[in-house]
Amino acid sequence: MRIMAINPVLVLRRFRVGEIKWETAETFSLVLVPEDLKDIPAFKAGQWMYLHLLHEDGSTWAKSAYSVAVAPEECAEKIELGIKLRGEFTKRASKLMPDDVVAVQGPFGVFTLPLGQAPLVMFAGGIGITPLRSMIQEVKHQQAQGGERKVTLFYSNKYVEDAPYLEELMDLAKEVSWFTLIPILTQHAPTDWKGEQGRLNLEMLKKYPVIDSDFIYLMCGPKPFMESVRGFLKEAGVDVRRQLKEELFGT
Repeated sequence: MRIMAINPVLVLRRFRVGEIKWETAETFSLVLVPEDLKDIPAFKAGQWMYLHLLHEDGSTWAKSAYSVAVAPEECAEKIELGIKLRGEFTKRASKLMPDDVVAVQGPFGVFTLPLGQAPLVMFAGGIGITPLRSMIQEVKHQQAQGGERKVTLFYSNKYVEDAPYLEELMDLAKEVSWFTLIPILTQHAPTDWKGEQGRLNLEMLKKYPVIDSDFIYLMCGPKPFMESVRGFLKEAGVDVRRQLKEELFGT
């Protein structure tokens, strides 16, 4: 009799909650520590995993998919998932306490950091920043190892208070020359705001040197946001079938 091996990505691995870090009033980073360090799943920057919330008997109550918010090099002893409050599952996840047990399954997804040194132009809408943050952190690690790669990030949110990881990204843009951040607020902006205002469009895009047949474009966010980005990139002459990679977040 032939016994079929279980694909490792389908195995449920038990983790304990390390901490919950609130990035904004509606988004948080869930830090998870494995019960066995061998259960840290090998993943590529940009991939996602299923988070299983459990009944008391250890069976799955429900599961949902979330991107890993950090680079693989930062996950020797823990993983970190980026989560936005949306529905009963996320409300329950936000109330997890340190040492509560959950399960993780994965990694999954093909929206990963492209190989090579081609410049990257990223577009993030809200919590869609999560996989792109993982990629940026991975590029940061590669730069420390002698790599040379330019990254430009257009990061759109309604309000500055709604933008997870914004302060961290602004600090990185000040520290290094390879990373350029264009923060965008579509609603009210503070009086000292130095970023862009209004919805990201072709006119705004043309202010920056980000159109080139050798560049790779990555986007993640709500469907309307990504449809808009795809449209004006195509209008700008980008070969979206060859140069654009995307991950859909939200409904």
